[in-house]
Amino acid sequence: MTLVALWLASSAQLYTEWQRQKDRNAASNAAARPIMAAFFDLQEERRLSGAELADPEGYQKALRAQRSRTDADVTTVQELPDSGWSAPDDIRANVVQVGRNLRKLADYRAGVDQRTASQQQTFDRYTSLISGQLNLFTTLSHVGLPNIDYLARPAIDSVWGMEMISRENALFTRGSVTGRLSATERGQLAGWIGSQHFLYDNKIVPLVPDDQAALYRKLMAGGAWKQKTTAEQKVLSGSGSGADADKFSKGLGTTWSDSVGPVAAQLQQLNATYSVTLTAATEKELSALVRRLIVTSVMGAVAVLVVVLISALLTRTLRRRISALRVAALDLQTRMPAVVERLRSGDVVDLDAELPAIQHGDDELGQLGQALNLARHSALDTTMAQVSQFRGFEKLLQRIARRTQLLIGLQMKKLSELERRHEDPEVLEGLFDLDHLTARLRRYEENLVILGGGQPQRRWRKPVLLLDVLRSAQSEVQDYRRIQIDVEDRVWLAERAVGLVIHVLAELMENAVGFSRPPTPVEVYAARVGRGLAVEIEDRGVGMDPEQYDEANRLMTEPPRMDVMSRADDVRLGLYVVARLARALDIQVELRPSSFGGTRVVVLIPDELVVEAPGRTGPAPEAADAAWPPPPEAAVADPPGVEHRTAPDADTLVTGRVGPLEAAAPVSDVWTRPPRPHPVSQTAGAPRASGTLRVDVAPDVQPLPKRVRLASLADELRDPAAGLGVPPADEQTPDRRSAPARSGATIGAFQRQSRMVRRDVPPTDHEPIDVLPQRRRIPTED
Repeated sequence: MTLVALWLASSAQLYTEWQRQKDRNAASNAAARPIMAAFFDLQEERRLSGAELADPEGYQKALRAQRSRTDADVTTVQELPDSGWSAPDDIRANVVQVGRNLRKLADYRAGVDQRTASQQQTFDRYTSLISGQLNLFTTLSHVGLPNIDYLARPAIDSVWGMEMISRENALFTRGSVTGRLSATERGQLAGWIGSQHFLYDNKIVPLVPDDQAALYRKLMAGGAWKQKTTAEQKVLSGSGSGADADKFSKGLGTTWSDSVGPVAAQLQQLNATYSVTLTAATEKELSALVRRLIVTSVMGAVAVLVVVLISALLTRTLRRRISALRVAALDLQTRMPAVVERLRSGDVVDLDAELPAIQHGDDELGQLGQALNLARHSALDTTMAQVSQFRGFEKLLQRIARRTQLLIGLQMKKLSELERRHEDPEVLEGLFDLDHLTARLRRYEENLVILGGGQPQRRWRKPVLLLDVLRSAQSEVQDYRRIQIDVEDRVWLAERAVGLVIHVLAELMENAVGFSRPPTPVEVYAARVGRGLAVEIEDRGVGMDPEQYDEANRLMTEPPRMDVMSRADDVRLGLYVVARLARALDIQVELRPSSFGGTRVVVLIPDELVVEAPGRTGPAPEAADAAWPPPPEAAVADPPGVEHRTAPDADTLVTGRVGPLEAAAPVSDVWTRPPRPHPVSQTAGAPRASGTLRVDVAPDVQPLPKRVRLASLADELRDPAAGLGVPPADEQTPDRRSAPARSGATIGAFQRQSRMVRRDVPPTDHEPIDVLPQRRRIPTED
């Protein structure tokens, strides 16, 4: 394309130059004829005007005739710009200026006719008009061709030579009429004679062609030229002193007139001949320019075609080789990730067979193929080194995390023993806080195991109720009191999904609590849907941008390979953990904007992870009747104003309110020994927004023993106002939650009653459901 553009530009430049010179030459030829005619007419009118001022009767008729001829030629010059004449801007501007100057001719003639202008003024006025035309001749002779401009110089100098002779003629004519010639006029004459000889001897004859130079020499050697020269010499040498100093004889004027006429005619003929020669040379130069334009364009076109053909052949060859190299590189790009994945999996891979070397010769493309081979080797070596390093680092990370988990498990067992041993409210408060921190620490350690490529070791042997799963996840959150749980159905999760689901929900709850301002609540809602079980976690925080939601959802669907070292400064490590666990269980996690301005997370647990209520097998009814005679009322809610602290299991510590307070039960409904319970139906769901699960019992089936809230409390603990002599509860605002010691006292009373019950309860072969108000752990293997 560059070569084609260069050829087009060169051809266009040559054509433009030829067209410009052709138009300039045509404009010069069209303007030269009328201007030259006006030039000679003005010279003759100048001579006759001077004679008419000296002898009106003798020259008036001849002057009028000359003025008519001059007017015709001047009108042609003035009308030339508006006659459709096409010319360059500089030539047109000069012609227009000459036409304006010629408009002054009428004033000059009026000065002659009215005798208001002197001889010298008249001469100077006509000379100024003629000098303007001589400058126009100089402009017309420049056609833009160096050779032609050089040949045009003698033509211009020839016109100036004829102007010098014309000025002498006007002066001689005026002297012949007046009979006098002043010293000033003789000085002017001497200058014109010198300029005339200099022009013809140095600037015309040496530069014209030889044949025309011979004609000039013949003219100058002829009798007329010699007679003219003799007259000039007599005028210059005949100046005397006194009264006869300015005298000019008529005989000398006659001699001049007889000689200057033939000389002027021959000079005009020689100038016209040279103009024809100059025009022919110009046409020849323009024709040569056309030929050069054609030859250059054709040669350029041929060169372009040759270059295009060679370039096409080379390009075809190079493209074929580059395409083969590109195919090999793409094949390397396609196969290398699979090889790297196999290396990371620990497989033995034959690299030369799986990724063969690229062979493309020894030239530049071959060197490029060798560079790709080197890049392949470097990438594989680096990958193998990184795989070994990361594998060792992951093993080290998992080993450290496992050891820490053992210590955490021992710590949790120790805390459980201390909670059962102590009854002091303040001590129990501290122990429960430590238990909460330990549960959170265990989750963080499991994060390290997951990021290291392992799986949590918490295992369940039996399905777990969804509400217990949600409470266990809630207990692993720092600000758990802000979380409100609402379960629509009584749903059970498969034992293999319990631990991972708890971890996923705990991470999402932690994010919801961490990115929302206290004390705004975090609402957790769970219900069965068409494709499984849906858990929604909604906060009222600052939310995220649409691009961040898209990126987070893309992370949930396509969890990347985790590089712990490169992701160490990423604050979204919890989302990476959630993405990995969700993929392991085929759980769908989606983040959406919340109507409260925060974030709403929807966790869809598939149907295969949701199971029916596990069946429980108990002892014979007659054995149970002797041991447990519980009343129909299975549980009694807290009195108004008293917040119940639910006793969580080992993985749960729920101390916030999860549902509205129920009406208080009569104090007389305390722990009794009901008959042995029959199998209990688990099909009914728990009430929404309630902290306790409701178990529907058939009329003829006695439920398992249940804890009766506040049944084991002393009167002072159940109603402190009664022991202190304060006004009744209906006369003051109940606010028993403000005293931290009350919850500890309540828990202590529950523990005392639980120990009494455990001593009196005979052994059974089934698991009691929430029999005691103590912390019960969901069975695990760790």
